[in-house]
Amino acid sequence: MNLAILGMGTVGCGIMEVLSMNREKITGLIGEEITVSHVFVSNVDKKRDADLGGAIVTDDINSLLDSDGIDAVIEVMGGMETTRDVLIQFLEKGIHVISANKDMLAKYIDELALVAEENDANLLYEASIAGGIPIVNAIEHGLNANQIHKVMGILNGTTNYILSKMTKDGWDYARALDEAKEKGYAEADPTNDVDGFDAQRKIVLLSRLAYGRKVDIDEVPVTGIRNVELKDISNAGDAGLKMKLVGKSEFDGENVSMEVAPVLLPDEHQLASVEYEKNAVYVMGNAVGETMFYGPGAGGPETASAVVSDLINCARSRGAARTGTRPEAAAHVKASDTAYSYYIRFSSDEAAISNHLAGMNIEYRLVDAADDTTVITGPIGQEQLKKLESDTQHGIRALYQVEGN
Repeated sequence: MNLAILGMGTVGCGIMEVLSMNREKITGLIGEEITVSHVFVSNVDKKRDADLGGAIVTDDINSLLDSDGIDAVIEVMGGMETTRDVLIQFLEKGIHVISANKDMLAKYIDELALVAEENDANLLYEASIAGGIPIVNAIEHGLNANQIHKVMGILNGTTNYILSKMTKDGWDYARALDEAKEKGYAEADPTNDVDGFDAQRKIVLLSRLAYGRKVDIDEVPVTGIRNVELKDISNAGDAGLKMKLVGKSEFDGENVSMEVAPVLLPDEHQLASVEYEKNAVYVMGNAVGETMFYGPGAGGPETASAVVSDLINCARSRGAARTGTRPEAAAHVKASDTAYSYYIRFSSDEAAISNHLAGMNIEYRLVDAADDTTVITGPIGQEQLKKLESDTQHGIRALYQVEGN
């Protein structure tokens, strides 16, 4: 099997390492050798931490597109429209595509999947959602006897690291972000991570897979962690709750509710114990019940593990019929009808808040009244929540949904 790799950065070099150190096992699994015949890079003269063997290294993508000897392509170079266009051209030739590019896939996966189906090619993307966690394989194969009705996860290691440092060490947001950058968990510009866009792309891909519905990423609301204050993390801890940035979706058979936001989890919730840079995905099916998948969400070797797993599965499934891989129906994305409890910190005093909530028939328990008044409400629906949020008299300074409480 001849393989082309597009991109030879950290993940690309990790792929070469996995292919080399596990060559004997991989060959045994697929019954043939995998040969990296071509490598596409932007700078052919750059020194790389990988033995590229006899591969043709080029910065001319057309030389790969014109080649007749490529069976599969791994894309780990990033990019959006240009990358999509290149991958479409490979798929049109019946060449299998494996991608770790969550940004591009979250927007264009349905377009790519259609071309793949029309040309009897595989489109695989395990590494694009949760790094080394095999969640795509789990949903497509391990849980395929279930109707899945809920998916939620800690899908971004940068934000989980920051919130873990704030929770466990009492650091403020700025200090925790600086250390995340020093350790390489956060980019110099951390916008995609801390503003929730990375997790948004991943929950879109997960929901499409779990429910068999097309999802428009622009319809998925997202809130990041830039405005999280240490006071609220501390108050929540006193109430037995832990803050996590969560991507969540629920499916009722017709509508999908989806969002990415900081939420508060009871200490006993499975996701509450996921700390620092680790990721986890929680899936609920109608037969299996609750399941959770935990592991590294990023990193060169970890992501390479998922990419090479896709490559092995691709090689083993060549010639097999590919059905049910492309959703036909679009998701109807709407706000959740579920009534949740909420953590709310008001600027008004306790007596005023007690009267305010009583007047709205909202039950609550007091968390703190030293400066502001912090409460956790009983379950309330979206209409009551909107009324609370629209009130300016009592000064809502922080508001977080409580999951499973």
